[in-house]
Amino acid sequence: MNKLSANEILELIFIYLAEVSATRDSDEVLEILANMGRALTGADRSSVWLVSDDKSTLWTKVAQGIDTISIPIHSGLVGTAVCTGQRILIEDVYKDSRFNREIDKQTGYHTKSMMVIPMYNQEEEIIGAFQVITNQEKSNVFDERDLERLTLASTYAAETLISAKLNDEIIQTQEEIIVTMGAVGESRSKETGNHVKRVAAYSKILALQCGLDEQEAIRLAQASPMHDIGKVGIPDAILNKPGRLNLQETKIMQTHAQKGYDILKNSKRELLKTAAIVAYEHHEKWDGSGYPRGLVAEEIHIFGRITAIADVFDALGSDRVYKKAWSDEKILAFFKEERGRHFDPRLVDIFFDNLDAFYKVREEFKDDYAEKQCRGEESIQVLGAFGAKARGFATSAFLLNQQNVIDAGNLLEPLGEESALIENIWLSHAHLDHISDLAYILDSYFMFRSKTLHVRGEKKTIEALKKYYLNDIIWPDFSKIKLCNSNAMSVEYDILELDKAYLLSEDEKIRIFRTDHSVESCGYVYTKGNRSVLITGDTYSLESVLKELDTDTTINSIVIECSFPSEMESLAKSSKHLTPKLLFEMLKPLEVNSVALYINHIKPFYIDIIMEEIEQYRGKWQVNILKDKEFVNF
Repeated sequence: MNKLSANEILELIFIYLAEVSATRDSDEVLEILANMGRALTGADRSSVWLVSDDKSTLWTKVAQGIDTISIPIHSGLVGTAVCTGQRILIEDVYKDSRFNREIDKQTGYHTKSMMVIPMYNQEEEIIGAFQVITNQEKSNVFDERDLERLTLASTYAAETLISAKLNDEIIQTQEEIIVTMGAVGESRSKETGNHVKRVAAYSKILALQCGLDEQEAIRLAQASPMHDIGKVGIPDAILNKPGRLNLQETKIMQTHAQKGYDILKNSKRELLKTAAIVAYEHHEKWDGSGYPRGLVAEEIHIFGRITAIADVFDALGSDRVYKKAWSDEKILAFFKEERGRHFDPRLVDIFFDNLDAFYKVREEFKDDYAEKQCRGEESIQVLGAFGAKARGFATSAFLLNQQNVIDAGNLLEPLGEESALIENIWLSHAHLDHISDLAYILDSYFMFRSKTLHVRGEKKTIEALKKYYLNDIIWPDFSKIKLCNSNAMSVEYDILELDKAYLLSEDEKIRIFRTDHSVESCGYVYTKGNRSVLITGDTYSLESVLKELDTDTTINSIVIECSFPSEMESLAKSSKHLTPKLLFEMLKPLEVNSVALYINHIKPFYIDIIMEEIEQYRGKWQVNILKDKEFVNF
């Protein structure tokens, strides 16, 4: 079978929602939701597992294709998910030692791929797991999108299990499907599920205060989370672009209003008709300068005018990956300025009259992890955070600003055409996972470059790069090739001096220091204003790191590698890498919390066990595990 489109996903959800609404039996509801999870992910079978009252076993509440079974709580991949809280996606279960083969032996079924999602109750305790097995496509494997869709189904399975009143549960499930599908559109652009909850609450306040009756206000609040559902049809490269969109990208982004309307417009349900209006008209402006139709004043439906204020208020007041939240003073000044231009003037007056209610909602549904997700004034972006390439994992690269990166393990995918703006690549050493994309940004965006790319590193690093990589054998030697747009050469190599500070701008500088690795290697201290972040690159001994921290008081954050689990200590030492045990032993001379600790370069194959060991050995350290495209604020 082929991957489902956004329209097909919504159609499936509403089909199963109708089935849920038609039953009053909780077991039937779970069976329907299991079928929904199987259909959304293209799985062959689906099961819902529950934790026994004494928390010693797991048993199947719903088990497609097999009789009810019971297993020890720590057994197999389901037991792993329940005991650790991890979502599991496995391409070939027979290559995973955690897989319990006894069930296949008992049933005669041959499991291939698998996904497991833990289910939680209202106290955030794990009560079971939602499992699907064997994707029915030719590859027989699931992907991250399947994982997100299964999470959707598992959420409602968990809600069904913990609901005391089935009628209330059915109503809540319908509403939460709307909220969750709205959050799908938001999450693709790195926003949060709480955004749609806040917009719903703001919309209800405005609706009631402007004269809509209770039923209309509730319907708008239930429908408003779907306002950006059309974003499911916008490419990730545009949704997640860290910089300003160009004209063509802006036009594509604006199509999400029409796409959202097209998804919802044919529904006969009143709630989804309302959602269609909201999706279509929440970007229209009172003065006619909005999109997609340029409606003016009361040509815009009241639902669209209300949601416009709710959406913009929340967007301006929330941290995003590309900006910090505006101050309340700045937000209120904006609404005063846009009264009668962007927004319905009467609704703006109502908004100001009810500010306390808006602030109360914002506090109730605040984003707990907004600071980690947003970019601060002093920050770097992690373009690649891991020690090997795998699906969903990229190798080392850090974006300091538009012109400067440390290492080049992953540039092309996150930056796209903005790779052409890079002027300096500061290399920690010559290993492939730190230099691989250097070749591709030179080749892919050669026609767009107007300035020489300076590749900077220590002497042996530059020599290795020229001799073994950009050598006219493995890849063209771009240091011999002139740019199309000038007489300058495409590449120049610059050998760096230890402990010398290099100026990047008026308030930015970078300095290198020696690190302990299997080849000549250095780390970097990047300073902006009076604050600095230290990045080790690959290293074993942390003596030089401790020395830097002792002498440079501006360093308040450190990024340190941790490549292997502790059981592979011998390999780690011989290859000059760290394990969690080694890392925290070497950090003992440091005062805990004297700096913020970020860990990168984990080998993806060992990520689960390394994260468990970090938790085991960290002591009082507050540890941040870096992921691709996150920010390090310092």
